Amino acid sequence: MRSIKLFLISVPALFFSWSITRYVLFLFITLVLPYPEGKWLKGDVDLYNFWAQGLVKGIFPINDSMWQYPPLAGVVFATPQWVFGNALTGFIIFMIIFDLLVLITLLFFGLKRFSETPELITLNGLGGAWFWVLWPVLMGPLALTRFDVVPTFFAVVSIILISNPKIRPVLSGVFLSIGALVKLWPLLLLVIYPRKYFKQLVPSFILGAGGIIFLMNIWSVGFSNFLANQQNRGLQVESVAGSIFVFLKLFGLSVDYPFRYGSLEVDAVFADEIAMFLNIATLIMFIIIFVFNYQNRLNHLNLFDKALVIVLISITLSRVFSPQFWVWVGGLAALALISRETKLKKVITLLVFSVLLTQLLYPGLYVPLLNGEVFASIVQILRVVLFVWAVVIGTKLLFKQPVQKK
Repeated sequence: MRSIKLFLISVPALFFSWSITRYVLFLFITLVLPYPEGKWLKGDVDLYNFWAQGLVKGIFPINDSMWQYPPLAGVVFATPQWVFGNALTGFIIFMIIFDLLVLITLLFFGLKRFSETPELITLNGLGGAWFWVLWPVLMGPLALTRFDVVPTFFAVVSIILISNPKIRPVLSGVFLSIGALVKLWPLLLLVIYPRKYFKQLVPSFILGAGGIIFLMNIWSVGFSNFLANQQNRGLQVESVAGSIFVFLKLFGLSVDYPFRYGSLEVDAVFADEIAMFLNIATLIMFIIIFVFNYQNRLNHLNLFDKALVIVLISITLSRVFSPQFWVWVGGLAALALISRETKLKKVITLLVFSVLLTQLLYPGLYVPLLNGEVFASIVQILRVVLFVWAVVIGTKLLFKQPVQKK
């Protein structure tokens, strides 16, 4: 046991483990090692490569319903072509670099917190970093064939910056704006940031985003096309609400999954109405959370715990629940686990089991799921049940009022 503990508090052991795990994942992606339905792992990378041919010239996909990403996603897709001259292998390497940046960020923040309050920090400050090492193993190699690790890095850095009273929140707002312009979800974190920083953080976020958009407008053509495609999306089969139809299809309901806007959407009675309801519910929920947070009524959880719960709620109410969303969850869970005081240990345990089922499902059981086969459908339903269970616990903790000390 002592040797295991010494291993877990060793920084060289941490980086050695990261190197080995990422190398094995790379071998899966490149099909050097067999992986269930591994031929589908790089499907999105091929699409990014196709887009990159125009993006390197500043031309965004026009009239392409599959393009649903904010402007800086185009820069992410073009960079492997610019730097490596190959957007296929180069993209995977680029994601591994950002994966490493997330690890280093979690490590340095954990070590800093350990130097300040050692009794409150896990594994001498390495707890969060170790969780990040293991998370893509739980997720599977798909974690490195999507670009979600990039906005996750900027979101994690932004939350760390705002948690340090010695650092001006202006920088946090800039990092958050970059993350939101790569993929929209970091924008959600604004609703749980401390009220006292809003006067500095919000203007820096707006100015940062505005400056980037201005530069993108000068450099590129068609970067705003994603807005219409996002608006028109329906209910994806992988989504939490989509699992209702997966369940009903087992009992004979007529459900089809046509390919629209880059994903397989549910085509069945009431599917469109449910998708519209989710949009409205998301807006209402986040207005409530913002108001409660602004009134300092969400103080039972710390900032890191709140960030994870917010993202879990947004995924639950989303029309989409692509497997790469788990990258966001893993980064924020790793940040929360740096502290022994996190109240989300049960939540994260449930998420671990849910993400394992996700790896089993995508891509190995995806076709059987679409065909309505029993085992694949049960796996999908079970992973969603575990996820929703975690969200319910996290949401109750978010709105729980702290006990007043007498």
